Amino acid sequence: MNNLEVILESIINEGIKEKDQILDDANNKAREILENSENDAKDIAQKILDTAKREAKIIGENEAVSTKRKARDIEIAAKNQVIDEIVEKLIENLKNIDQISYVTFVEKTLEKLNIGEGEILLSEKHKDTFKNDSIRGLKISDETCEDGFVVRNGKIEYDNRFSSIIKYNIDDIRKQISDEIFK
Repeated sequence: MNNLEVILESIINEGIKEKDQILDDANNKAREILENSENDAKDIAQKILDTAKREAKIIGENEAVSTKRKARDIEIAAKNQVIDEIVEKLIENLKNIDQISYVTFVEKTLEKLNIGEGEILLSEKHKDTFKNDSIRGLKISDETCEDGFVVRNGKIEYDNRFSSIIKYNIDDIRKQISDEIFK
């Protein structure tokens, strides 16, 4: 082999070594990039999982609050229905009040009102309860009302129908019923 061939072979060997070194460096760099990418991907995935867990917990807590609120609303609606039924029964019972209780109610209420003139409309059921033409100076009207009684004095009307009294005092009545039943 001549000198030229030795130099050429030496250059080729040097080139092969350099190529192998470059490929090794490139492979090492690729492995390093791949490892870093995998670590970054794991970090990102962990952050996503952590966020998802927090959001799931918040959603679960919100659903629990919402469910409790719905249950409370259902309970309140049921209680209100019971109270409404009791109020209806109360009105019905008052409409069917006995004669003695009705007379007592009319007289005591008129005593408190202290009205000396006008006319009184009695309930249909009790229109014949009073034998006189008047009660405490009030003329008994031929007109009647459904329950309780009404006093008219000119354009002024004193509404003492049981349904009106209950309607006027409904908040207090509902509270008393609730306190008594749902202690």
